[in-house]
Amino acid sequence: MKKIVLLAVNVALVAMAGWLPVKPRDVADLLPVEVLVLSERDGLLYLDGGNDLAGQGRTWAEAVEDLTETAPGVAFFDTVAHIVLCGDTLTHLDQVLNDRALRPAARIYLGQGNVEADSAAPYLATHQGDKTLQDLQAAWLEERTVTLPPLTETDGRYRLSNDG
Repeated sequence: MKKIVLLAVNVALVAMAGWLPVKPRDVADLLPVEVLVLSERDGLLYLDGGNDLAGQGRTWAEAVEDLTETAPGVAFFDTVAHIVLCGDTLTHLDQVLNDRALRPAARIYLGQGNVEADSAAPYLATHQGDKTLQDLQAAWLEERTVTLPPLTETDGRYRLSNDG
């Protein structure tokens, strides 16, 4: 017990002295991502985070890493509220479901048409689908089939099938 207390005190002293490798971050450098749109072209995944945040790669992780590395600041994924999977990207759903950086409450859609994060964000802020990342994770574990709500873009306008 004495060793544990001494270790905790030493760690606290080192932290207070500023010797631990901590990256200070300016809040102004944070780039909140609200909508992620995943599409696929020519064997590459393209990830659109809006506000000129974009990445590409052969896998979800590579696309996220590319988006993070090319961002003009720090891409902040804790704010992702909507994920849109376009075209054949459903084959990468398992990678999306296993990404612990995403909020379980993020809504997931099946994108149809030319869905873009910047133009879809205002629509999705007021028209939300009924499937969340957590719903899909539970269904995946239980081996249940889930139908994603389609988000359709036509001539720059968006529509969810359950909008009535």
